[in-house]
Amino acid sequence: MSTAPAEYGEIFDRGYLHYDGPRLGQTHTVWALARYSIARSLGFRRPWTAKIIPMLLYAAVAIPVAIAIGIRAFVPGIEFLDYPALFGAIFLLVGIFVALIAPEMMSSDRHDRLLPLYFSRPVGRGAYVLAKLLGAGLLTLSMSLLPAAVLWLGNGLLAPEPLPAMRDSLDDLGRIVVAGTLIAFYLGAIGLMIASFTGRRSVAVGVIILGFALSESLSFAISEALRDQPDLVRWSFVLSPLRTVMALVGKLFMEPELDSDVSLNAAIGVMMAVIVVCSLVMFAWYQRHD
Repeated sequence: MSTAPAEYGEIFDRGYLHYDGPRLGQTHTVWALARYSIARSLGFRRPWTAKIIPMLLYAAVAIPVAIAIGIRAFVPGIEFLDYPALFGAIFLLVGIFVALIAPEMMSSDRHDRLLPLYFSRPVGRGAYVLAKLLGAGLLTLSMSLLPAAVLWLGNGLLAPEPLPAMRDSLDDLGRIVVAGTLIAFYLGAIGLMIASFTGRRSVAVGVIILGFALSESLSFAISEALRDQPDLVRWSFVLSPLRTVMALVGKLFMEPELDSDVSLNAAIGVMMAVIVVCSLVMFAWYQRHD
């Protein structure tokens, strides 16, 4: 009678060691994820085709600023582009930019099934949402804040006395920083929230762009329906990102053409509330489904 072969096994020492290096904590985790999200959205370490659209959008934003500074340099008496007009001109480009980067930051993680890996580590849902919001906001600042800041710097340097002119226009720089920062995080939060629901980037891009367009129609329709109730009509801007941004810019720069019945505090409050609500929706969604 033959005996059953004994079970065979070997142990290999591969040299795995316990990590004894510095632990940088949750703050570094959030910042690292934000940096990675920014790099992925701009197409770093990816084929050159992934970099085309972001570069074209940057060029489209830079061209009006360059033209305005050039005209100011050769024809000092002409002011081709002021700050409210610049924010109005680049709003569409910033919206397209957000529609491009938000799916790269959110939908790609779901499509590549990286969420279980993230959430099995000390990242957590809250830190994940915060990192994505930070990445989207900082990246969108390069579209919403940087061009206006460059225009401010160009106007100051081209003045007959640059230093006094720049010192006298520090209030404008402060308004630019407030407007650019709020616009970046406001539109970024909306785009991220929409993109968090799907793993298909193309679908997320289309829904974000369509959502911005439909919000304008809905806001206009409500304004027309409530024409006899001015107290309610003035709050219809909440449904429209464009009208919300223009209300903010109009009040900050005291632009009569953009002036509305909405106060500056109301416009800022609405934008901050939208950022908070979008963040909470994303956190709740990931808490329940991932």
